[in-house]
Amino acid sequence: MTHLHSNPSLQTAVLDIIIEPVDDLPGAGGLGLESEIMRMSNEHHKFSGVLIQIINLIETNITTEPDTKDGKDRLISSISTVESNYPDIFELFIELIYLAYYSDPRVHRRIGWKTGPIQPNGHLLPPWDESILNNVKNKEPFWIHVE
Repeated sequence: MTHLHSNPSLQTAVLDIIIEPVDDLPGAGGLGLESEIMRMSNEHHKFSGVLIQIINLIETNITTEPDTKDGKDRLISSISTVESNYPDIFELFIELIYLAYYSDPRVHRRIGWKTGPIQPNGHLLPPWDESILNNVKNKEPFWIHVE
């Protein structure tokens, strides 16, 4: 698995706190979303570098958390501090993670989302009724014929 941040265990832990594992489905950190996150970061300018920036901020902030807290509590506290101090970029981070997570077919199966194209197996269209055009065909053209 490719990690986008130089501290892969921190990246995985943060993503798993944002979207935790449920039953047999891994959290966002354990799902292997890196390629999708990288694709979105490259294709959409607003997401460029967001994950790395947030993880860096969390990593810097976690060292200031009290030693009396255990590792996960310190991490959650650090995430909350970063969210409070950098709300705009944190909002982009959350959007990026949710988009990547809910784009994954394993998540679709777990929550019962129907994936793939809606047509032709979705809403059935009635056969075309040519008589719908009868009134229009009987009208005179509204444009002027020019030769």
